[in-house]
Amino acid sequence: MNNTKLLAVDMDGTLFDDDKNISKENLNAITKMLDQGNIFAFNTGRPNNALKRILSIYDEFKRDNVYMLGYQGVVGTEMNSDKVLFEDCIDNDTALELVAEILKADLTCLVFDNGCIYTFNENYFIESYKQVSRESLFYITDINTLKGKNITKIMAIEYDKPERLEQFRVAHASQFDDRYDNFFSHYAFLEYVKKGTGKGNGVRELAKQLNISLSNVIACGDEENDISMVEIAGVGVAMANARKELKDAADYVTVNDNNHSGIAEVINKFILN
Repeated sequence: MNNTKLLAVDMDGTLFDDDKNISKENLNAITKMLDQGNIFAFNTGRPNNALKRILSIYDEFKRDNVYMLGYQGVVGTEMNSDKVLFEDCIDNDTALELVAEILKADLTCLVFDNGCIYTFNENYFIESYKQVSRESLFYITDINTLKGKNITKIMAIEYDKPERLEQFRVAHASQFDDRYDNFFSHYAFLEYVKKGTGKGNGVRELAKQLNISLSNVIACGDEENDISMVEIAGVGVAMANARKELKDAADYVTVNDNNHSGIAEVINKFILN
């Protein structure tokens, strides 16, 4: 193992401010840590291809020591080359079983494979999701369209009555908890990934491939889906704006929130000093 530091960060509510921008202070701190030979990884629910498109305006990330851990850490790629380092998809039959239950519960459903997002719904929940994610979706009507797809994650959405998502999670725990990990990435987004994967496993796998000790990993987030990476990192960080469950799991809570360059605070405290 070497002494290189690996900084893994969530996007929304963490690196991004509420307007989906990255502050100059954050960018300057990231550039300094990369110039020193450290590693930066985006660890996000977003698809890798969509993330790269969003980040194309930032020259700071067009470097060899930047990585993307997309779909909740399920798919790891090099930022510059798009080389896939690892990918751990859901068994197709298992995926279709979960999708069928989400639709039967009259919840809006999104299904992600490595490159496409599918939905059965046309409603304002989907339009709201598009605004949050800046991603395009494919509308399908037959669940069998998903057969043979490399499905990375499945999401149930409910903006109006988000408590219905928790009710679904509890009601289906005995059916799915042995095959899926699930978590909220947003108050209206309940996500399912293959059991044993997720953001924590993505960080672990990237660190292993780069020969970096987990003790040299710093992971930052704000939501429930960030708990697994915050718990396995040498330094697990919750943003000042994070939900309580993540703050309880973290080693450090930032003074500054996502709108005030909290990631720069982390870099200056744990990597550059």
